[in-house]
Amino acid sequence: MEWAEIRSENYDRLVRFYRETLGLPIVFEEEDKNYIQFQVGKSDTYLAILKTRRKDRNFIPAIEVMDLDRAIEAFRAKGVKFVSEIDEGEHVRLIDFEDPDGNLLQLFEFKRGASH
Repeated sequence: MEWAEIRSENYDRLVRFYRETLGLPIVFEEEDKNYIQFQVGKSDTYLAILKTRRKDRNFIPAIEVMDLDRAIEAFRAKGVKFVSEIDEGEHVRLIDFEDPDGNLLQLFEFKRGASH
């Protein structure tokens, strides 16, 4: 897992909390200030915050794949339920899906040439 994501309407407040109160170092932040990743200890898994306008489920594990379209096709063939369309970010393409209990997860691929 690359990151666990918090989706929140209170982006600025959460960023201040994790950066200033908890002292987590910033790994990456989008230029438009709607997505940020923090380093958590020595873990290779980042804590990410995504600004959203709607009430959403909070913590969403994100799993990196090399080819998002192929992964979607393979997962659908196994009965996985996708609950969003592919979303294109500045550096990534991603899609949300559910496990059998309805927990939200995310598949993503870095766009070719995007640094991470």
